[in-house]
Amino acid sequence: MRMRATQPPCTALCVPPTCVLSAPSSPTPLARWPNTFVCLEEACQSGPLMCCVCKEYGKHQGHKHAVLETEANQIRASILDMAHCIRTFTDEVSEYSRKLVGIVQQIEGGEQIVEDGVGMAHTEHVPGTAESARSCVRAYFADLHETLCRQEEMALSVVDAHVRERLIWLRQQQEDMTILLSQVSTACLHCEKTLQQDDCRVVLAKQEISCLLETLQKQQHQFTELADHIQLDAGIPVTFTKDNRVHIGPKMEIRVVTLGLDGAGKTTILFKLKQDEFMQPIPTIGFNVETVEYKNLKFTIWDVGGKHKLRPLWKHYYLNTQAVVFVIDSCHRDRLMEAHSELAKLLTEKELRDALLLIFANKQDVLGAVSVEEMTELLSLHKLCCGRSWHIQGCDARSGTGLHEGLDWLSRQLVAAGVLDVA
Repeated sequence: MRMRATQPPCTALCVPPTCVLSAPSSPTPLARWPNTFVCLEEACQSGPLMCCVCKEYGKHQGHKHAVLETEANQIRASILDMAHCIRTFTDEVSEYSRKLVGIVQQIEGGEQIVEDGVGMAHTEHVPGTAESARSCVRAYFADLHETLCRQEEMALSVVDAHVRERLIWLRQQQEDMTILLSQVSTACLHCEKTLQQDDCRVVLAKQEISCLLETLQKQQHQFTELADHIQLDAGIPVTFTKDNRVHIGPKMEIRVVTLGLDGAGKTTILFKLKQDEFMQPIPTIGFNVETVEYKNLKFTIWDVGGKHKLRPLWKHYYLNTQAVVFVIDSCHRDRLMEAHSELAKLLTEKELRDALLLIFANKQDVLGAVSVEEMTELLSLHKLCCGRSWHIQGCDARSGTGLHEGLDWLSRQLVAAGVLDVA
C-alpha cells in the first residue's frame, strides 16, 4: 500500500496578516485558525497578528514572536501608565489655568457679595491691581502742582498700555491652556476606548497610542518649560523718577559714566561693584562697560580711560548720561589740582547739566590720604558744584568700603518713590 503525502490542513485557510480581524458587520472570524501570537519583527508591525500556521509556514515563519495575550497585557499596562501621566498632566494644566483666571480677576477686579454687620448681603466693588496701579499714579500726581497734569496723563497711559498688553498675553495663555486641555481630554477618551477593545484591536492600536503618547510628552515638556520660566504674579511695580517719569518693572535702568585721572581706581571700583572682587590695576585703553544691579536700579556704567591723551574722548560718552561718577586718588595730593581742573571742565558741559555728580575719594585706607572734609575744601566743591545735585563719598576700592553708600545716594536722587509694587 502506498502512503499518500499530506500537507498541513490549515495553510490554505489562513489569511495572514488579517487572520485575527473580523468583518465590521459580523463577529465571525475571517480565518479558521485563531490568532494567538504577535510578530515582533519591525517589518511586520503593520500586521503583527498571526496564527500557529502563519508562525510555522506563513510569512511570519522564523520571526520573533510573543503570545498575543501577553503582548496585549503589556500594551494595556503601558496605556494605564500613560493614563496616570495624563491625569497628572491634566491636573497641572488645570491648576495653571485656574491661576490664569485668578490673575486676570485680580488685575481686572470686579463685584463680590458681602454681608454687613446685620447679616444683609450687598454687592461690593473689589478693585483690581490695574485699578490700584492707576490709583497709585493718581495719588502721586495729586500732590504735585496743576502743571503736572500733563505728566500724570502720560504716566497713566503707560500703565494702561502695560495692563492692556499683559491682559492680552494672559488671555492668550488662557486660550492656549483651553486648547491643550481639549487635546488632552481627547487623548484620554481615545485611550479609554482602546482599553475596552479586544486584544487584537489593542495590539493594532499600539502605534497610534505610541504616537499619541509622544505628542503628549512633548506638550507636557513645553508646558513645564513655560511654567518654570514665567511667574504668575498680578503685581504691577511702578517706579517714579525725580523728573516725574513713570517706569513699570522691578528695575529702572540708569546710564552712568565713570571718569577721573589715570590711576585713580575707576576700573577697580567698577569690577568690585560688578563681581565683588579686586582686580589688579591695569591702565584702561579706551573704555569698559558693565551692568551693575543694585536694589531697584540697573546701572549701565561706562568706565573711560583717564590718561591725558584720552580725556578729549570723554565728551563722546556724555549723551543721555544721568549720573557722573568722578574718582579721585586721595593719596596723590600733587594731582588734586589736576583733578579739580578736569572736574571743572565736566561741569560746564551742556549734556551733563542735569546729571548727578558722585565723587569717590578713593584709597581712604592708605595712611596719609586726604580726608573727605579736607578734599571738599581743597577742591572748593561747594562753590564748584553750586546748583547741582552732588555728593562726595570716601571709599576703598580694594575692600569695597563706601561704594554701596555712594550707590545708595544715587538711588535716592534718581528715584522719587522707590518701587511701588501694586498687588
